[in-house]
Amino acid sequence: MKVRFWGVRGSIPVPGRETNRYGGNTSCVEVRPKNAPPIIIDAGTGLRRLGKSLMEEACGDGKGKASILISHTHWDHVQG
Repeated sequence: MKVRFWGVRGSIPVPGRETNRYGGNTSCVEVRPKNAPPIIIDAGTGLRRLGKSLMEEACGDGKGKASILISHTHWDHVQG
């Protein structure tokens, strides 16, 4: 299993040069189980970069699948 954090910032997204070290996008985590489609936890602003990455794979050919789990509906977890 692999886990990648596409966004970890709280409340307000602040992507930019000064936040590169820790990231500037709000909550979005990709979990990749072996031999199974990815699971996306929360859909904050990090979802945009994750979506672009998925489109470079099978999703771009219309054959990919992914599941999304929203932990709660605060704005920073759903604004992506």
